[in-house]
Amino acid sequence: MNEDIVADFTGHFFLGQSGGGDGGSGGKPVNGRIIMTKRRVVLASSDGKETIPLSRVVDVNVGSVPNHVKQFFNDTVTIGYRDEEGSTRSAVIESEGEIAEKFVAILFRCLLNGRKVAVKHPARVGGRVKDTPVVPGKLRIKNRRIEVQTKGENFSFDVERVMSIDRGNKIGESDDRVTLVVKHIDDDSGLTKTSLIAPSKSQYVNLLARFLRLEFDELREEVDDIDLSDPEKRVLVSVHATGGDIDFTNMLDGDPAYVTNVLNSVRNKDLIVESGDEISLTPKGRIIVSERIEDVNA
Repeated sequence: MNEDIVADFTGHFFLGQSGGGDGGSGGKPVNGRIIMTKRRVVLASSDGKETIPLSRVVDVNVGSVPNHVKQFFNDTVTIGYRDEEGSTRSAVIESEGEIAEKFVAILFRCLLNGRKVAVKHPARVGGRVKDTPVVPGKLRIKNRRIEVQTKGENFSFDVERVMSIDRGNKIGESDDRVTLVVKHIDDDSGLTKTSLIAPSKSQYVNLLARFLRLEFDELREEVDDIDLSDPEKRVLVSVHATGGDIDFTNMLDGDPAYVTNVLNSVRNKDLIVESGDEISLTPKGRIIVSERIEDVNA
Protein backbone atom coordinates (compact mmCIF):
# COMPACT_ATOMS: atom_id res chain seq x y z
CA MET A 1 0.00 0.00 0.00
CA ASN A 2 1.72 3.17 -1.23
CA GLU A 3 -0.82 5.54 0.30
CA ASP A 4 -0.14 7.45 3.51
CA ILE A 5 -1.69 5.65 6.46
CA VAL A 6 -3.81 7.88 8.71
CA ALA A 7 -5.02 5.23 11.16
CA ASP A 8 -3.66 1.81 12.10
CA PHE A 9 -4.88 -0.18 15.10
CA THR A 10 -6.00 -3.62 16.21
CA GLY A 11 -9.52 -4.62 17.15
CA HIS A 12 -12.20 -7.03 16.09
CA PHE A 13 -14.77 -6.63 13.38
CA PHE A 14 -17.74 -8.25 11.73
CA LEU A 15 -18.69 -8.01 8.05
CA GLY A 16 -22.40 -8.07 7.32
CA GLN A 17 -24.82 -7.57 4.44
CA SER A 18 -28.17 -5.86 4.12
CA GLY A 19 -30.86 -8.19 5.39
CA GLY A 20 -28.67 -9.49 8.22
CA GLY A 21 -26.27 -11.77 6.35
CA ASP A 22 -22.88 -12.41 7.90
CA GLY A 23 -20.79 -11.60 4.82
CA GLY A 24 -18.99 -14.92 5.04
CA SER A 25 -17.57 -14.32 8.54
CA GLY A 26 -19.41 -17.27 10.05
CA GLY A 27 -21.64 -15.11 12.21
CA LYS A 28 -18.93 -14.07 14.69
CA PRO A 29 -16.46 -11.17 14.79
CA VAL A 30 -12.80 -11.81 14.05
CA ASN A 31 -9.67 -10.22 15.51
CA GLY A 32 -7.50 -8.25 13.15
CA ARG A 33 -5.93 -5.02 12.07
CA ILE A 34 -7.76 -1.93 10.84
CA ILE A 35 -5.78 0.30 8.47
CA MET A 36 -7.07 3.51 6.91
CA THR A 37 -5.69 5.85 4.27
CA LYS A 38 -7.41 8.88 2.81
CA ARG A 39 -8.91 6.61 0.15
CA ARG A 40 -9.84 3.32 1.82
CA VAL A 41 -10.30 1.26 4.97
CA VAL A 42 -8.69 -2.20 5.05
CA LEU A 43 -9.84 -4.84 7.53
CA ALA A 44 -7.18 -7.57 7.71
CA SER A 45 -7.31 -10.83 9.65
CA SER A 46 -5.82 -14.31 9.42
CA ASP A 47 -8.81 -15.22 7.22
CA GLY A 48 -8.05 -12.56 4.62
CA LYS A 49 -8.87 -8.89 4.14
CA GLU A 50 -11.76 -6.64 3.12
CA THR A 51 -11.09 -3.31 1.42
CA ILE A 52 -13.69 -0.55 1.69
CA PRO A 53 -13.10 2.37 -0.71
CA LEU A 54 -14.18 5.59 1.04
CA SER A 55 -15.90 6.63 -2.19
CA ARG A 56 -18.43 3.83 -1.56
CA VAL A 57 -19.17 4.65 2.10
CA VAL A 58 -22.80 5.75 2.54
CA ASP A 59 -23.14 5.85 6.33
CA VAL A 60 -21.18 5.85 9.57
CA ASN A 61 -22.76 5.14 12.92
CA VAL A 62 -21.48 4.86 16.46
CA GLY A 63 -22.79 2.39 19.03
CA SER A 64 -25.45 0.86 16.76
CA VAL A 65 -24.88 -2.86 16.26
CA PRO A 66 -26.99 -5.49 14.41
CA ASN A 67 -28.99 -7.49 16.96
CA HIS A 68 -27.51 -10.84 15.98
CA VAL A 69 -23.94 -9.75 16.92
CA LYS A 70 -24.73 -7.24 19.67
CA GLN A 71 -23.49 -9.64 22.35
CA PHE A 72 -19.94 -9.46 20.97
CA PHE A 73 -19.46 -5.66 20.91
CA ASN A 74 -19.17 -2.65 23.21
CA ASP A 75 -17.50 0.50 21.74
CA THR A 76 -18.34 0.20 18.05
CA VAL A 77 -18.21 1.99 14.72
CA THR A 78 -20.45 0.72 11.92
CA ILE A 79 -19.54 1.62 8.34
CA GLY A 80 -22.22 1.18 5.68
CA TYR A 81 -20.93 0.86 2.12
CA ARG A 82 -21.79 -0.48 -1.33
CA ASP A 83 -19.80 -3.36 -2.79
CA GLU A 84 -18.85 -3.77 -6.45
CA GLU A 85 -22.26 -5.29 -7.24
CA GLY A 86 -24.06 -2.34 -5.68
CA SER A 87 -25.30 -4.29 -2.64
CA THR A 88 -25.27 -2.59 0.74
CA ARG A 89 -22.89 -4.10 3.28
CA SER A 90 -21.72 -3.12 6.73
CA ALA A 91 -18.55 -3.47 8.77
CA VAL A 92 -18.87 -3.32 12.55
CA ILE A 93 -15.53 -2.41 14.15
CA GLU A 94 -14.63 -2.39 17.83
CA SER A 95 -11.55 -1.21 19.66
CA GLU A 96 -10.80 0.59 22.92
CA GLY A 97 -13.07 3.60 23.52
CA GLU A 98 -10.52 6.38 22.86
CA ILE A 99 -9.12 4.62 19.79
CA ALA A 100 -12.63 4.18 18.35
CA GLU A 101 -13.41 7.87 18.96
CA LYS A 102 -10.22 9.00 17.20
CA PHE A 103 -10.92 6.63 14.32
CA VAL A 104 -14.42 8.10 13.83
CA ALA A 105 -13.04 11.66 13.85
CA ILE A 106 -10.37 10.82 11.26
CA LEU A 107 -12.86 8.82 9.16
CA PHE A 108 -15.30 11.75 8.90
CA ARG A 109 -12.47 14.13 7.98
CA CYS A 110 -11.33 11.79 5.20
CA LEU A 111 -14.90 11.36 3.95
CA LEU A 112 -15.95 15.03 4.01
CA ASN A 113 -12.95 17.36 3.80
CA GLY A 114 -12.61 19.00 0.42
CA ARG A 115 -16.05 17.91 -0.84
CA LYS A 116 -17.72 20.33 -3.20
CA VAL A 117 -20.88 22.00 -1.94
CA ALA A 118 -23.33 24.69 -2.99
CA VAL A 119 -24.14 27.06 -0.13
CA LYS A 120 -26.55 29.85 0.63
CA HIS A 121 -25.40 31.68 3.75
CA PRO A 122 -27.20 33.12 5.44
CA ALA A 123 -30.51 32.02 3.96
CA ARG A 124 -32.26 33.55 6.99
CA VAL A 125 -31.30 35.81 9.85
CA GLY A 126 -33.80 35.29 12.62
CA GLY A 127 -37.13 35.13 10.79
CA ARG A 128 -36.03 37.30 7.85
CA VAL A 129 -35.35 35.66 4.50
CA LYS A 130 -32.14 36.97 2.92
CA ASP A 131 -31.54 37.41 -0.80
CA THR A 132 -28.12 35.75 -0.58
CA PRO A 133 -26.70 34.18 -3.75
CA VAL A 134 -25.91 30.48 -3.97
CA VAL A 135 -22.17 30.00 -4.38
CA PRO A 136 -19.85 27.00 -4.75
CA GLY A 137 -17.54 26.08 -1.93
CA LYS A 138 -15.53 23.34 -0.29
CA LEU A 139 -16.32 21.66 3.00
CA ARG A 140 -13.96 21.23 5.93
CA ILE A 141 -14.62 19.74 9.35
CA LYS A 142 -12.44 19.93 12.42
CA ASN A 143 -13.45 18.63 15.81
CA ARG A 144 -16.94 20.05 16.32
CA ARG A 145 -16.68 22.82 13.74
CA ILE A 146 -17.99 23.02 10.17
CA GLU A 147 -16.30 25.40 7.73
CA VAL A 148 -17.22 26.19 4.13
CA GLN A 149 -14.54 27.85 2.01
CA THR A 150 -15.73 29.95 -0.94
CA LYS A 151 -14.07 32.41 -3.30
CA GLY A 152 -15.68 35.18 -1.27
CA GLU A 153 -16.03 35.04 2.48
CA ASN A 154 -15.70 31.73 4.29
CA PHE A 155 -18.18 30.88 7.01
CA SER A 156 -18.13 28.41 9.86
CA PHE A 157 -20.08 27.37 12.92
CA ASP A 158 -19.58 25.11 15.92
CA VAL A 159 -21.81 22.08 16.32
CA GLU A 160 -22.38 23.40 19.85
CA ARG A 161 -24.22 26.35 18.32
CA VAL A 162 -26.52 24.28 16.10
CA MET A 163 -30.19 24.59 17.02
CA SER A 164 -31.73 22.29 14.40
CA ILE A 165 -30.85 20.19 11.35
CA ASP A 166 -33.42 19.54 8.63
CA ARG A 167 -33.46 18.48 5.00
CA GLY A 168 -34.86 20.28 2.01
CA ASN A 169 -34.72 19.89 -1.76
CA LYS A 170 -34.35 23.50 -2.88
CA ILE A 171 -31.35 25.79 -2.98
CA GLY A 172 -31.48 28.88 -5.19
CA GLU A 173 -33.16 28.06 -8.49
CA SER A 174 -32.66 24.31 -8.06
CA ASP A 175 -35.62 22.49 -6.55
CA ASP A 176 -34.30 18.92 -6.89
CA ARG A 177 -31.04 19.00 -4.95
CA VAL A 178 -30.97 17.44 -1.49
CA THR A 179 -29.94 20.17 0.94
CA LEU A 180 -29.16 20.38 4.64
CA VAL A 181 -30.94 23.24 6.41
CA VAL A 182 -28.86 24.12 9.46
CA LYS A 183 -30.05 26.69 12.00
CA HIS A 184 -27.30 27.92 14.30
CA ILE A 185 -26.31 30.83 16.52
CA ASP A 186 -23.74 33.19 14.99
CA ASP A 187 -20.51 33.43 16.98
CA ASP A 188 -20.13 37.20 16.67
CA SER A 189 -23.63 38.67 16.64
CA GLY A 190 -25.45 36.06 18.70
CA LEU A 191 -28.23 36.11 16.08
CA THR A 192 -29.91 32.95 14.80
CA LYS A 193 -28.87 32.20 11.23
CA THR A 194 -29.95 29.51 8.79
CA SER A 195 -27.47 28.11 6.26
CA LEU A 196 -28.29 25.89 3.29
CA ILE A 197 -25.55 23.37 2.44
CA ALA A 198 -25.91 21.07 -0.57
CA PRO A 199 -23.04 18.62 -1.19
CA SER A 200 -22.60 17.61 -4.82
CA LYS A 201 -23.70 14.01 -4.11
CA SER A 202 -26.54 12.82 -1.89
CA GLN A 203 -24.08 10.34 -0.36
CA TYR A 204 -22.24 13.25 1.26
CA VAL A 205 -25.48 14.89 2.37
CA ASN A 206 -26.15 11.74 4.39
CA LEU A 207 -22.61 11.64 5.81
CA LEU A 208 -22.58 15.34 6.75
CA ALA A 209 -25.98 14.99 8.41
CA ARG A 210 -24.75 11.92 10.28
CA PHE A 211 -21.63 13.76 11.48
CA LEU A 212 -23.69 16.70 12.74
CA ARG A 213 -26.22 14.49 14.49
CA LEU A 214 -23.60 12.30 16.15
CA GLU A 215 -21.75 15.35 17.48
CA PHE A 216 -25.07 16.96 18.39
CA ASP A 217 -26.17 13.89 20.38
CA GLU A 218 -22.80 13.53 22.09
CA LEU A 219 -22.94 17.15 23.23
CA ARG A 220 -26.40 16.64 24.68
CA GLU A 221 -25.25 13.53 26.51
CA GLU A 222 -22.50 15.62 28.08
CA VAL A 223 -25.09 18.21 29.11
CA ASP A 224 -27.39 15.54 30.56
CA ASP A 225 -24.56 14.43 32.84
CA ILE A 226 -24.22 17.88 34.43
CA ASP A 227 -25.78 18.17 37.89
CA LEU A 228 -26.93 21.61 39.04
CA SER A 229 -27.83 23.03 42.42
CA ASP A 230 -30.81 25.38 42.71
CA PRO A 231 -28.56 28.49 42.99
CA GLU A 232 -26.69 27.40 39.83
CA LYS A 233 -30.00 27.00 37.99
CA ARG A 234 -31.06 30.49 39.08
CA VAL A 235 -27.77 31.91 37.76
CA LEU A 236 -28.30 30.32 34.34
CA VAL A 237 -31.87 31.54 34.03
CA SER A 238 -30.87 35.05 35.13
CA VAL A 239 -27.96 35.27 32.69
CA HIS A 240 -30.26 34.07 29.91
CA ALA A 241 -33.00 36.57 30.79
CA THR A 242 -30.80 39.62 31.40
CA GLY A 243 -27.72 39.01 29.29
CA GLY A 244 -25.64 38.86 32.48
CA ASP A 245 -26.50 42.40 33.59
CA ILE A 246 -27.62 41.46 37.09
CA ASP A 247 -26.65 41.88 40.74
CA PHE A 248 -25.93 38.26 41.66
CA THR A 249 -25.51 39.06 45.36
CA ASN A 250 -29.11 40.26 45.63
CA MET A 251 -30.38 37.52 43.33
CA LEU A 252 -28.78 34.75 45.39
CA ASP A 253 -29.39 36.39 48.77
CA GLY A 254 -25.85 35.59 49.84
CA ASP A 255 -22.57 37.17 50.84
CA PRO A 256 -19.94 37.93 48.15
CA ALA A 257 -17.87 34.83 48.96
CA TYR A 258 -20.90 32.55 48.51
CA VAL A 259 -21.87 34.23 45.23
CA THR A 260 -18.29 33.87 43.96
CA ASN A 261 -18.36 30.13 44.76
CA VAL A 262 -21.63 29.65 42.86
CA LEU A 263 -20.36 31.58 39.81
CA ASN A 264 -17.05 29.69 39.86
CA SER A 265 -18.93 26.38 39.99
CA VAL A 266 -21.08 27.29 36.96
CA ARG A 267 -18.01 28.56 35.12
CA ASN A 268 -16.04 25.38 35.86
CA LYS A 269 -18.89 23.35 34.38
CA ASP A 270 -18.43 25.35 31.14
CA LEU A 271 -21.91 26.91 31.35
CA ILE A 272 -21.01 30.61 31.47
CA VAL A 273 -18.16 32.67 30.07
CA GLU A 274 -16.93 36.10 31.10
CA SER A 275 -15.57 38.77 28.78
CA GLY A 276 -14.60 41.89 30.66
CA ASP A 277 -17.62 42.88 32.72
CA GLU A 278 -20.01 40.81 30.59
CA ILE A 279 -21.26 37.31 31.41
CA SER A 280 -22.97 35.12 28.83
CA LEU A 281 -24.07 31.51 28.47
CA THR A 282 -21.85 29.03 26.69
CA PRO A 283 -23.46 26.69 24.15
CA LYS A 284 -23.86 24.07 26.90
CA GLY A 285 -25.47 26.68 29.14
CA ARG A 286 -27.92 27.63 26.38
CA ILE A 287 -28.83 23.98 25.83
CA ILE A 288 -29.62 23.53 29.51
CA VAL A 289 -31.79 26.65 29.63
CA SER A 290 -33.63 25.85 26.40
CA GLU A 291 -34.04 22.08 26.74
CA ARG A 292 -34.21 21.62 30.51
CA ILE A 293 -36.19 24.79 31.21
CA GLU A 294 -38.70 23.11 33.52
CA ASP A 295 -35.87 21.67 35.58
CA VAL A 296 -34.04 25.00 35.66
CA ASN A 297 -37.11 26.86 36.81
CA ALA A 298 -38.01 24.28 39.44
